[in-house]
Amino acid sequence: MKRISPIRTRSSDPPALLELKTSLQDTQSALNSAYTAFDYASDPELTEACIFEIRSLQARMNYLVRQIKELELCAATAVAGPAGRARWT
Repeated sequence: MKRISPIRTRSSDPPALLELKTSLQDTQSALNSAYTAFDYASDPELTEACIFEIRSLQARMNYLVRQIKELELCAATAVAGPAGRARWT
């Protein structure tokens, strides 16, 4: 299983970004549970159901990561300095 680094939240993050990050953490937890269920599934139909659930959660994670990156990029450009570059904090 691939390890995912912890999600960093800042108090200055907009509420929408905080909600996305919370949802991503919940999805990561659900994905870990789905992998555990897959490890213990013995029936072929249960194994197949676990695979579908894992794929679904992976797709949700990909969507959430894209949305988080997009919002962070928008927030960074909103805080851009006079030269048009984003400030790194």
